[in-house]
Amino acid sequence: MNTCNSINSLALGKLLKKYKLTPKNKQKIILLAQRKTATWSGLHRQARKLEFQQTVTQQQQQQQ
Repeated sequence: MNTCNSINSLALGKLLKKYKLTPKNKQKIILLAQRKTATWSGLHRQARKLEFQQTVTQQQQQQQ
């Protein structure tokens, strides 16, 4: 997995541990973090959105 070479890589690791994301979604967050326009609030918002989408799809799969 590609990691972000920044001063805040520890904070990014904490963000990734906070949310229960699949490896594919973790990679999306890392790519977003590497952009110059990325903010921490934006990364948290995107992580919550991806986590919610995961739970919705898991619930749909369990119902079938």
